[in-house]
Amino acid sequence: MKMLIITTLVATSLAGAANAGVSNFQYLEAARCRGLASSENLGTLDTAAIDAFLRREGASRTLAVKASAQKKMSEAVKAAAAADGAKKSKLLSEREGVCAAYINGG
Repeated sequence: MKMLIITTLVATSLAGAANAGVSNFQYLEAARCRGLASSENLGTLDTAAIDAFLRREGASRTLAVKASAQKKMSEAVKAAAAADGAKKSKLLSEREGVCAAYINGG
C-alpha cells in the first residue's frame, strides 16, 4: 500500500513538472506572436511551428486561458493591420525578438 501511494505521488509530481515548463504567460505571449506572424501588413510568416506549440500547450490550459489567448491573437492581428511607421517597426522588432523562438519552434 505504501508503495502505491509513493508511486502515485511521484507520477503526479512528474505530470505537474511537465506542465510547469510553459507558464500561462508564455502561452499567452505565444498567442500574441501567432497573431503577429500571420499579419499581412508585417509580412506573413510560416506559422506551422507556433500552431503546433499552441495546440500542444493549449491541451492543458483552462478555458479562461484559452479564451485569453484567442483575444491576444485577435488583438495582435488588428494592431499589426493598422500599424505604420514607428508602430510597425516596434511590432516587427517584437516579432523578430520575443516571438522568434515560438515562430521558429525553438
